[in-house]
Amino acid sequence: MKINPLNIDIFSKKIDDSFNIFYIFGNNLGLIDICYSKLKQNLKIDLDDPFKTNYFDENRLLINSESFFDELNSISVFDEKKTIIVDIRQSEKKNEITKIFNDINFSEIKNTKILIIGYLFKQNDILSRKMMNSKNVMCFTCYEEDEYKLKKKLEQELGKKNINLNETQIHELTNKFSKDSKIVQNTFEKIRLLNKTQNINFNQLQHLIDNNSDKTIFEMINKLLIGSYRESSNLLTNFETISTSSISILNIIKSKFKLLKRCINMRENGLSENEILNDKALNIFYKEHSIVLKMLDLWTLKKIEACLFFLFKTEINCKAKKDFEYIFLNQLFLFIYFKSKV
Repeated sequence: MKINPLNIDIFSKKIDDSFNIFYIFGNNLGLIDICYSKLKQNLKIDLDDPFKTNYFDENRLLINSESFFDELNSISVFDEKKTIIVDIRQSEKKNEITKIFNDINFSEIKNTKILIIGYLFKQNDILSRKMMNSKNVMCFTCYEEDEYKLKKKLEQELGKKNINLNETQIHELTNKFSKDSKIVQNTFEKIRLLNKTQNINFNQLQHLIDNNSDKTIFEMINKLLIGSYRESSNLLTNFETISTSSISILNIIKSKFKLLKRCINMRENGLSENEILNDKALNIFYKEHSIVLKMLDLWTLKKIEACLFFLFKTEINCKAKKDFEYIFLNQLFLFIYFKSKV
C-alpha cells in the first residue's frame, strides 16, 4: 500500500493490523521525520524498551547484518509483536543495504513490526519496488510539497487574517517556501499567530517567510563547514524550534565530511579543482562549487577525522539522551568551528 502523507491522514486512527511493515522514504527530510514520529505514536513503540524494540542504523545494519537477521527470526518473549527499527537515512550505501533485503520475503513476516526509514530512495529503486509489492507493507512517499496546494493553503491562511494580496505577491511568497514540510508547518504556524488587528504588509510577510523557510539543513551545514559559526548556530536554533531529528542533521554532516575526504584524496592524487568539482561520481551541484572550494581551503584529512570521531560520540549521546540532543549538537558545532579555524 502506497501513501502520500501530504494527501492522506493515515495517523488519525489506529493502523490496520494487517500491516506490520512500514517503509518511509523520499527527499523531504521534514516529512520523513513527521511520519516517523507519528508512526511511533500510532503503533505505541517504546524505544527505551530493549526487549520489545531493537534499533539498527545504517552502520550497524551493514557491519552486523547477522544480528539483524537473528532479531528478525527470533520470537518475542512477550505476547505482542516486537519491533525492529532500521534507520537508513544516512543513505550512503544504498546498494549494499538493498542487497541485505534482497532475499527477505516481507509478506511472510507476521510476528514482527519493522519500520524502515530511508532518505533519497526513489519509487523505482529496487528496495522501494520490493516493499510496494508486499501486501503487508505500508509505504510512505515523502516528497516535496506541491506548489499549487501550498499556494491555496497560503491564500486560506492569509484570508483568515484579513490579509489581501494580489496574484503576483502570492506567487512570490509561495516561491520562497521551503521544500521541507517541517519548516512549511512552522511557517504557517507563524502566520496563524499574526494578530488580525495588525496592519501586516507584503514586505513583512516576505521577511517572516525568508526568516524561516529557505534555510535548509544543507545550507546550515555548508555555513558551518566554511567557518560561519554564528549563522549556522542561528539556523540550528530554528531547527530545534521545529524539533528536527538530530540524526538527520548528523547524517548530513557525516556525508559532507566524507565527500570532502574524497575531494582531498583526489587533489592529493594530482587532480585539478575543476576535475574534482565536475566528477560525476561526487554529485556536486554547480551552485555548490564555490562553497566546496572554500571548504577545501579550510579542511585537512586530520581535521576531518577528528570531527568524525567527535560526531560519532555525539550520535551516541543524542540517541541515549534525546532530551539533550541539541546541547550535544551545539557542542559539536563549536568543535567543528574551532577545528576549521586551527
